[in-house]
Amino acid sequence: MRKQTLIIPTLSALLFSTAILSNKAYADEVNSSGNAEMKVDSTQMPVNNQEKAADDALKKSDSLSSSEQSVQADEQVANQETADVEASEASGDFDESSLSAVSASAAASNNINIIHTNDVHGRMVEEDGVIGDAKLATLVNQSRQESETLVFDAGDSFQGLPISNSSQGEDMAEVMNKIGFDAMTVGNHEFDFGLYQLKRLREKLEFPIISSNIYVNGARLFEPSTFIDKNPEITGDEVVVIGVTTPETATKTHPKNIAGVSFTDPITEVNSVIAQIEANARAEGVNYNTYVVLAHLGVDNTTKTEWQGTTLARALSENEELAGKNVIVIDGHSHSILQANYGNVTYSQTGSYLHNVGKITLNSDKLASADLISADEVKDLVPDDSISDLIAAIQEKYRTETAVVVYENSPIELNGDRMNVRVRETNLGNAVADALLEYGQTGFSQKSNLAVTNGGGLRDNIKKDEPITKGEIISVLPFGNTVSQIQVTGQEIYDMFTTSLGSMTQIDNHGHSIVDENGNPLLEPSGGFLQVAGAHVYYDTNLSADKRILAIDIWDPETNSYKDLDKRATYYLVTNDFLAAGGDNYTMLGGFREEGPSMDQVFEDYLVSDVDLMKYEIINPNSRLISVSALEYYNEYWIKNNFDDFVRPFPDKYSNLNPETDADEQKTDLQSGKLVGIAPTALSKELESASDTVETGLKNDLADMKDKTEQSDSSDQSSQTADAGFSDQKETPKFSHSLDGSGANSSAAQPGQAGSSLEANSRPLSTQTDTGADLSNHANEILVSALGVTIVAAGAIFDHFRIRKNNK
Repeated sequence: MRKQTLIIPTLSALLFSTAILSNKAYADEVNSSGNAEMKVDSTQMPVNNQEKAADDALKKSDSLSSSEQSVQADEQVANQETADVEASEASGDFDESSLSAVSASAAASNNINIIHTNDVHGRMVEEDGVIGDAKLATLVNQSRQESETLVFDAGDSFQGLPISNSSQGEDMAEVMNKIGFDAMTVGNHEFDFGLYQLKRLREKLEFPIISSNIYVNGARLFEPSTFIDKNPEITGDEVVVIGVTTPETATKTHPKNIAGVSFTDPITEVNSVIAQIEANARAEGVNYNTYVVLAHLGVDNTTKTEWQGTTLARALSENEELAGKNVIVIDGHSHSILQANYGNVTYSQTGSYLHNVGKITLNSDKLASADLISADEVKDLVPDDSISDLIAAIQEKYRTETAVVVYENSPIELNGDRMNVRVRETNLGNAVADALLEYGQTGFSQKSNLAVTNGGGLRDNIKKDEPITKGEIISVLPFGNTVSQIQVTGQEIYDMFTTSLGSMTQIDNHGHSIVDENGNPLLEPSGGFLQVAGAHVYYDTNLSADKRILAIDIWDPETNSYKDLDKRATYYLVTNDFLAAGGDNYTMLGGFREEGPSMDQVFEDYLVSDVDLMKYEIINPNSRLISVSALEYYNEYWIKNNFDDFVRPFPDKYSNLNPETDADEQKTDLQSGKLVGIAPTALSKELESASDTVETGLKNDLADMKDKTEQSDSSDQSSQTADAGFSDQKETPKFSHSLDGSGANSSAAQPGQAGSSLEANSRPLSTQTDTGADLSNHANEILVSALGVTIVAAGAIFDHFRIRKNNK
């Protein structure tokens, strides 16, 4: 009785505080769709702010001394440091125009131009928004005519598109050689073709590939640095170039590719190399005035702060060995557009995919300018003939290999955008997961229950109204992963989804949460976010990472139905060999494993089976990874409103329901209050957790509720209470409980079903459904007080589950 007494008022406050919490957790929901559209890769600084800062610097540069300009630039960085770090590449309509951080005139003869790229991922061919290597070569040649020019790359160049993957990066290496790169660092995806192939690429390159923090058996795998001296006749113009690679490589390439390889702390290693170089310089009586650090670290919020590129830049600005020197950090990995100054250190990252090229100009004393050149700015530039011919030959070879049409015409777009597929359920993720799960019904010794694949492994879109070719499939799945089936426990499945949904939530430039169409905070993009088939995962991102999962249903291939996850039971999971080997921190997936064919072949076979792609019409269906507020999830009125799809398929779960009773009669029983307390999966186990979640703020919420109820009309209170948790402004989601995929199974998101998702329970109601009106009238007949209604409902819920539990 003591536990019942505790939970009833707690749950009452939970149910009734929907409107109260709307003023707290959902206060930032206004214009949420607009905020979501503005959100870019990880975080974003508006271009117009950067352009305004650049314009102000240009207007004042003529009247300020060099030292005054440096001080002013540092003050601007200090005032906008947070915004600087949040600048990143747009994933949609973002205009990647040229950004100028500092500009000053300098004699061309004294200048050193640095042309730099990062995260090219095989984009050698020019296309809409992509500069391409032929025009990059023209930019480099023009710069060389102006002054001494260095060309650098910050990693992830060889892998990414079928045209580069088909030769395992060797064609890309040939193009880079012909352009005349001076050095590059090692990105995590440089390992994607295996350690042996990376060593082959190192031998094929005609310029150094360097990294200071990659070790094998205690020895560095690459040279940590290189010296570039374009004019041996001039003393002191040498440029010291140091490489460094993200330690995240340990989980962001296939584990088999880095067997025996370790990654040490970036800042420690870079400072150690600098100390050694400076010690040697003093011994030799020379002075190196310019340092360039080629980093593949990034600024993702999900990356440890000490491993981020901007953290390295700050640390270098405090390194006494570098005082008075020009220090440039050219970064990659997070696909961000970002330029910033930290004392004497300039940080620059160009975005990704050759959407932009960086250009930094130094004179003998200081930084002269740092710019980004966008694809739009060079649209009229004439491509270099020799590079164009080389790429044409590569294209012809590749075209023959991959031109085979797999699916005649795609009626929809299957969306694999980075900022989508790494954040929430997408139609492309569903299609690929369905292909894995279908293969898992016959491809292994046991039928598979569910399939997952990581969003970071889906790298491109499938376009609408175009044929789907082998090339497009490889573009979506470029890593050559194979399919694996693992024997797992229910606890391991729960831990797996806890990891998948464990990222921090997105915050805009004003510190406000960026929310999805359900009013729930969107997660930060993570390559480990799982796309799924054969499971329904209900989760609430308003909760802490370890409490976000509300319930999980798992597909049973024997009964052709979904059942509650049993943490002690054994299941069979289909995934890719990257995750099966513990990639993306999925170390819990270590059970007995069977191997299958390549993922791209499985997906190709799925498309060849003439699957109806229209069932994937909704880009974000919210039908498998179901984002829902816990307050709505536990609200029996919402469940009643979704009775047909939520309760009717599971008569065995709800012993109160008579399977022979007409559905309308059952629904009437629900609405009349006879079956108050019908709730989704394993609610009785979640009540105690929900009670703990709201315990801290319970007193304040009740005080707020008391103040508001005293100031409101009691009849309005009853109406609002009865309708809390669902809105007539948008159709509530329809959840299917049959396997999404092929054969006799139907899709969870068929065309014509609700495409919009659940409204946040804080949104005002302009109209009421008939169901809501009936519930409101029924509530008014029982109690005038809204608080009384919630207490009665909570008690009924608890009693319902207590009785059910005792009857088991």
